[in-house]
Amino acid sequence: MKFITTFSWKPDPKTREEGIARFKKTGGLPPDGVTLLGRWTSVDLSGGFDLIESDDPKAIAEFALMWSDLMELKTVPVLEDEALGAVLQRIGN
Repeated sequence: MKFITTFSWKPDPKTREEGIARFKKTGGLPPDGVTLLGRWTSVDLSGGFDLIESDDPKAIAEFALMWSDLMELKTVPVLEDEALGAVLQRIGN
């Protein structure tokens, strides 16, 4: 299943330094059980989003735990258009 995790952080020099150091050390990669499909960060560095894939909610929680001390996170399941179209076909007109 695919998920989008949005992240945002407030300007705070200590938090920013820790976030940069952690990203440089880990590459921002998720734990085993989660595949990072893409990451986009706003050019002002205030936030962004990750597109991830996993069937393991514990691994997704572990990924969140890796960053939730530095930023606000929200993770939601998402559907691609083809899957959404199949759902919409079932409800009729």
